[in-house]
Amino acid sequence: MTGMVQGVRRATVARTVAELAALLGTEGGTLALGAVDEYAGTVDLSFSLDDADCGDNCALPPDQLRQVVETRLRSVLPGLTALRIDDSRRPVPTGAGGAGPAGPAPSSISVLDPTGGVVPGDPDPGPALGSLRGRRVGVRVDVLWQAWDQTVDEWIVELERAGAIVTTWRRAQGLKGTEGERKQAEYDAFVGGVDAVISGLANCGSCTSWSVRDGLNALNRGLPTVVAATEHFVGLARTLAADNGRPGLRLVELPSSLNTLPQEQVRAHARSSFPALLDAIGAVR
Repeated sequence: MTGMVQGVRRATVARTVAELAALLGTEGGTLALGAVDEYAGTVDLSFSLDDADCGDNCALPPDQLRQVVETRLRSVLPGLTALRIDDSRRPVPTGAGGAGPAGPAPSSISVLDPTGGVVPGDPDPGPALGSLRGRRVGVRVDVLWQAWDQTVDEWIVELERAGAIVTTWRRAQGLKGTEGERKQAEYDAFVGGVDAVISGLANCGSCTSWSVRDGLNALNRGLPTVVAATEHFVGLARTLAADNGRPGLRLVELPSSLNTLPQEQVRAHARSSFPALLDAIGAVR
């Protein structure tokens, strides 16, 4: 391989894909390496839900998956010219211009600019919240994780004890069309009525994507913002934030075992982790 100006090295591709597979978590699908043309600089990958514990509900959405993979590969492979991901979730086009049911997926090919660099983004974590007294804190919850509801219950008690005014909003992720637009407008109004946002829970591929997305919505409006992520998905949350131009997004880490613990242990951990939440969002009692 001496003298290779363009192209990629298979060993580097394999190592990076293994890191990405670990980042995504096998419970939300399997990313695997296929063919690599070292001199042409092309890479073929596949993504399958065959071994996923919770199916498509827990997997990173296709467009987000491709963005994460492209960005990571480009950062270590300047000679990458094309990336193909065979994603089992892609619908098969029909002759009438619509989409048929999901099945064997057509190849998704991204042709990359080998001269382009990775944009570092804005490392600013946003403003610190400061004193909690009289501040309106919005907590974004979801429909997936009961332990997150229990954690939020305990945090609300502590926030209100410190003088904050707390409201919550529940995200049903993945809605599309009119219903999706309605819920997004509802969330935008929610964010517009608070002084700070706590978004969660990042505990699978899909819910990490939505938790970060909703957190960035608030951060980009200049609000003190923190995203709660379980230990296994902190790396993915950081990657998604960086890919969307805000690598400084504040995170608070919770244990990956959270949703397997008895309720009393979840609530006890929530109370003990409250100081970490305050540190993450830059708040004081």
